[in-house]
Amino acid sequence: MISGNRTVKTILLLVLLSTVWLGGCAVKRAKPLSQPRQQALQHNRLGIEAAARGDRGKALSEFSEALRLQSSIDNSEGMIVALVNSARIQRLQGDLQSARQSVERALSLSSGSFIFGSELFYEKAKVLSAAGDLTAALEWGVRAEAAEQGEARGRRQNLVALLLLRQGFPDQAKERLEQALQLNRKARMSAEEANSQRLLGEIHLVQGSYDKSGASYQEALILDKALGLGARIAADLSGLGAVTARKGDIPGAIDWYQRSLEVSRNGGDKESAAATTAELAHLYRLNGRKAEKTEKD
Repeated sequence: MISGNRTVKTILLLVLLSTVWLGGCAVKRAKPLSQPRQQALQHNRLGIEAAARGDRGKALSEFSEALRLQSSIDNSEGMIVALVNSARIQRLQGDLQSARQSVERALSLSSGSFIFGSELFYEKAKVLSAAGDLTAALEWGVRAEAAEQGEARGRRQNLVALLLLRQGFPDQAKERLEQALQLNRKARMSAEEANSQRLLGEIHLVQGSYDKSGASYQEALILDKALGLGARIAADLSGLGAVTARKGDIPGAIDWYQRSLEVSRNGGDKESAAATTAELAHLYRLNGRKAEKTEKD
């Protein structure tokens, strides 16, 4: 079975790659933008491009400049956009203290009817989850889900389902995920659809429905391969390895995990590679004992 931390990490990476980042262009405006706001939007775009390349230092620098420019003209909405983008990068860098400060500052600038409220609540939930405060994270995740009026509702439900699962409520998580899967499919959000499938695979695995689990992981793998998301492909392969191991096919499970390890190594994901290597070592020991028992029989 995939560990909770690995799954959370996968989901967090997935959000960076799949989400529609807040670029400040969601609201159509009849009047031309002032020069500072145009410059801020450009820095946001440069930050998004840097994040997509994996250059988080450059991304954070661009979002910081966008924040400075928006602050210079007291544009609260623009400041919140820059702060949420900054918080996301800081969270993914492991700087949870700075991420929390960015989110709290954004919250202090927002109002109850703020157009980006759902995204802001969502990021707060993600920061709390990364810090291990799952109870508070779930509360904010539910708020983000309730505030979402657009196509990101399935993405919000994925997060709520993950938090429910981590707190030991697989049945409630499964119900949320089945809804999220349909919403993400309808919205053609393939990355989030794969997220739903992967989490359903984990729940089916925990509940002993191995065929259903394998089918969900296979669906996730197809979607992730089409998107070329290496970290998620590795997670899907590991999930299939876990299912195969539960079925008693240790050599088959080893094959899946070896494929996962190769993806992680070539993608530069050292943490996932180390976790997969540890799982492989465990499976090799099991396989050795199984072979030894067969020889004695």
